[in-house]
Amino acid sequence: MKRLSSLTLAVLATSLSLRAEAPRYGVQGLVNIPLGDLKDFVDSKPGPGIGVHGTFDLGDGHMLRPRLDYTIYPEASFATVKQSATALSLGGDYLYFLAGKPEGFYFTAGIAVVRWSFETKDAFSKVTADTTKLGLAAGAGYQWNATVGTEARFVHSRIASGFQADALQAGVTIRF
Repeated sequence: MKRLSSLTLAVLATSLSLRAEAPRYGVQGLVNIPLGDLKDFVDSKPGPGIGVHGTFDLGDGHMLRPRLDYTIYPEASFATVKQSATALSLGGDYLYFLAGKPEGFYFTAGIAVVRWSFETKDAFSKVTADTTKLGLAAGAGYQWNATVGTEARFVHSRIASGFQADALQAGVTIRF
């Protein structure tokens, strides 16, 4: 039975690799609008972000996209206290194009490992906290041509039982 499972996986992997086109690579520019607990922490300030990605077209409108993103939430001031946050995310997305080819409207869902850094400082001290958490994302986008696309996603990462780092993310992707 184990041999049959290995053989089945090998055949599946081979057939997918034969159907898949050569990967394309690109960059993305992002704007993250914080929600909930993250919004309170950064005083509603949006966080710009940048990233790199690869796209693997599996055919029939299915695509995989590994990605690496970095987001900085600017320093927020509360009287004498200043707070900021950053997120480094490594993950992958599944994209489904309604047209059956990598153009036009698509839906996306993703999963990532997110390295969060939070900093709080005042005139006398500075406290930093780093943690690595799971991130989930879902959204939709539009691929305008073979190079340029736009996308909107809801991004969720639970930091602690009383703190969720959620955001609405809008981005422009450029593939080479």
